[in-house]
Amino acid sequence: MWRVIGQEKVLPILQNNISKHSLPHAILISGPPHVGKMTLAVDIARAINCERDDPPCGECEACLKIENGKHSDVQVISLISQNNDSEEKTRTEISIDDIRQIQHMVSLPPFEGKRKVFIIEGAEVMSMEAANCLLKTLEEPVTQSVFILLTTNIGLIPETIASRCQEI
Repeated sequence: MWRVIGQEKVLPILQNNISKHSLPHAILISGPPHVGKMTLAVDIARAINCERDDPPCGECEACLKIENGKHSDVQVISLISQNNDSEEKTRTEISIDDIRQIQHMVSLPPFEGKRKVFIIEGAEVMSMEAANCLLKTLEEPVTQSVFILLTTNIGLIPETIASRCQEI
């Protein structure tokens, strides 16, 4: 069950691409704060890895794990990070170390799902080094991985990255 509201034009395209296994390897979702970008990204991750015929069902183990942030093949990279003490801290940019960690994970096959999904929230605040590192990953897509970049300001996404993504 898709939870997004007001995306009547986008949902049929996404559903068709997912059912035909033709989802692009990189998706760029832009819009103002608090309009459901993360909800849509999580729904895409659930639909990709759903264990039932009409994804996302919202009830299978994969959908529930993704919804609760517990699925090993779905990673969210954001400005809010947790340290070893489970304390949240806010950063000012997405670093090259974040992207290098993604690159390492991309090289491994999915552990429990059909495909790995990397959701980068606040993609507009990637450092230049991180953006260049991500660009190299996007230039050589891996079929088992999908990147979903979320931004509130598409103008701040480097053109080289935006051009390698399907914009929603």
